[in-house]
Amino acid sequence: RLKAVAEGNAKRMYEIDYFVEAVREVKGDMQRRQLEEQGEDGAAVPDAAVEAPDYESAINEAIESIRTKSETDGLKPPVEEHELSIELRTRLGEKIQKKKARTSRGGGYDDDDDLEIVNNHNDDVHALKCPFTAMLFEDPVKDKNCGHTYSRAGLMQMISNRKRNCPVPGCANKNVTLESVEEDEETKLKVRRFKTREENLRRQRELADDEDEEGQGGGYTVIS
Repeated sequence: RLKAVAEGNAKRMYEIDYFVEAVREVKGDMQRRQLEEQGEDGAAVPDAAVEAPDYESAINEAIESIRTKSETDGLKPPVEEHELSIELRTRLGEKIQKKKARTSRGGGYDDDDDLEIVNNHNDDVHALKCPFTAMLFEDPVKDKNCGHTYSRAGLMQMISNRKRNCPVPGCANKNVTLESVEEDEETKLKVRRFKTREENLRRQRELADDEDEEGQGGGYTVIS
């Protein structure tokens, strides 16, 4: 169910792209038409002599043309290979048979040999946890000597207990100090992205649950 929601969201994103491009295209056409309809002296033609444009039909026709061209030329990957779908399936721990993308001569999206992508969600989470607190990094700092990252609060707690050994198994660093660490902006960004992905997944689950409940409702409620 979640995969269907993700693919639906990907399809809607494509449709938004088509709509924006269609509006831009129709706007350009209308501007060119207005210039062509001006009199020889540069004065605008009276409104009565100009047929009012049908913007809705023009935009719908442009959308259909752009969509057809995109699907024919392979300008976009299929919805099941959109980043939203891949992200969700990866988070669910699936083995993903993803087509290797390459640029065609026309600049489009082509499929090549299959590439098997295996991503363990638990490994990702583990890499974002502090070796001191076993929780997601908070205010992460990196040791300049061994390269390992800690939460600042966990490091402060260790130092207050007069311990100096790096807690990562197998690490030979036995002199971890406040002076030996620096801000770890990369890990901070990874944690922020991870939290954002988790929040997006939570919202997709809620959306799927809501749609299931609506489907079990047995009909529509009419408010008069």
